[in-house]
Amino acid sequence: MIKKILSGILCAVLCVSILTACSDPANSTADSKKAVGELLRPLTVRAPKKYSEMTATFLNTGTGETWQTTMTISEEDDCNIFRCEADVNKYNMVHFTSDGKDSMDVAFNSFISGWNVENDMLLPYTVGEKPVYDPQFETKTFQFDGREKKVYIWTPEDYDEKAQEKYSVIYLFDGQSVLATGRDKGMDNDMVCWNVSEHLTSMMDVTENKAILVAVDNSDAFRMDELVPDLGEINMEDAPENAKAEDLTEKRGSAFADFLCDTVMPYINEHYHVHTDAKHTALAGSSLGGLETFYTVLSHPDKFGTGGVMSATFDMYAEKEWTAFLKDKLKMKNAPFLYFYAGSYHADNGNVTETMYNDLIKKGYAKEKLVFSKYEPGEHLIEYWRSIYPEFLEAVFTQNVSALSCGVPVQYEDTTDPLEKYLEELDLDPNDIEPGYVYYDNSETKWDKVYAYWWGGLAFNSFTRDPYYYAEWPGFEMERLGSSDIYRVIAPWGNTGIIFDSGVTDKEVAQGKTAFQTTDIPYNNDLIGKLYKIDMSVDPTPDPGNMKTKSRYSAGAWSDYSE
Repeated sequence: MIKKILSGILCAVLCVSILTACSDPANSTADSKKAVGELLRPLTVRAPKKYSEMTATFLNTGTGETWQTTMTISEEDDCNIFRCEADVNKYNMVHFTSDGKDSMDVAFNSFISGWNVENDMLLPYTVGEKPVYDPQFETKTFQFDGREKKVYIWTPEDYDEKAQEKYSVIYLFDGQSVLATGRDKGMDNDMVCWNVSEHLTSMMDVTENKAILVAVDNSDAFRMDELVPDLGEINMEDAPENAKAEDLTEKRGSAFADFLCDTVMPYINEHYHVHTDAKHTALAGSSLGGLETFYTVLSHPDKFGTGGVMSATFDMYAEKEWTAFLKDKLKMKNAPFLYFYAGSYHADNGNVTETMYNDLIKKGYAKEKLVFSKYEPGEHLIEYWRSIYPEFLEAVFTQNVSALSCGVPVQYEDTTDPLEKYLEELDLDPNDIEPGYVYYDNSETKWDKVYAYWWGGLAFNSFTRDPYYYAEWPGFEMERLGSSDIYRVIAPWGNTGIIFDSGVTDKEVAQGKTAFQTTDIPYNNDLIGKLYKIDMSVDPTPDPGNMKTKSRYSAGAWSDYSE
């Protein structure tokens, strides 16, 4: 399980990109591709002036078929506008090429107005409008497990409480990464998000559908508790050597699903002009959020008509637990429509999603209620979930994906272990790795214990030469050398990032325990045998919110050391 998450991190290093159901379901189908004609839809890209020409390459991720066309160009005051059209019944993704460089693939369908090139990223926008990526939303605080739980509520600019037609509702997990960027706003990071509000605005410009968004924050130390339902024994295969199931998660996801249905939804239904039936209500999430989405919509089919199950960590449980859970859910008359998405076989939970999806078909889940969008180059990153979101919106509002077939078994073509690719690319024989230690000077910090945690890339144990040498936070406890203030740990071999810390878990911090750590320190093999010491002349910075008892030291230096 954990190894597959780390494989996703590895693939992110290897592969770098250059650049509520609502209306009545329409023409659902099962078993085979729909017999439909051509349905041309316009595609618009807004780009900076430096983009003087552009081609579009369309892709059907199910059949592999592609088609390329040159886009027309028109000039506006501060940008160039590129246009073309293609068949949405034939293709579901597209990428753009300019000056010999390819963008990442993004969704193509009737539920996106246009794409905007912003800082070399493709972001959703509404054609004819100047894009602004600063969504305004209300924050409502609820109580779950004795803690405050933030819920972000977004409504369209023209939201009308007195409108004749009510709004559908799309709920999302991991609200801290789907609506906006900005750590100062309590969001996950300062760089990327799903841009779901801009996606919805873009969709409403080209369709008659309308909805509000309700995003539940899962950013704190209890995410692993809230987004893992209690289905039985946790699958600990491939877990780091210091991991224990009871420390990994308290499995509060079942209670969290009830919290969403019994606390958040009644508030939304009472205070907003929305439909309250399952047909007009959807839920989506990725990774653990995809796991929790799958559990929630199948446990509450009276509440949700569509589930967006993206890159879900199905291997949190083994086959035995899933068989027991699904036993009474395969033949439901009110079964929700399940939109599955996964990228790489190893790096984005494609393997376990393939297994789950095919098993549902085999065991009798309604085929017309299942579709799998398989994108084999995809990584376990926000950028990919953002790029595919219009396809989920199509599933929400039509119970269908125009260019893909419902209820057809899926098989991955590329099942290569990323470790093999990595070793081949490096031309590395693990037997050539030299053993060594990394050291920490605790003479001034005076922590009771010292831990070392590393993440990203691929780390080998420099003594055993085993790959996937990682530990759950707070990492590996370092060994004290006699009665000195020097601590050591077996060095990781590989390019990664390392943190030295005082051994306090994030849950303990959230409960008020004091903790210290360095900031993320770039690490490579030249640092094996080196000693790190914090520069105490630079004061540490406390984390925000309920993590305020953790402080991070930003300055320090490596030096030579010999035992």
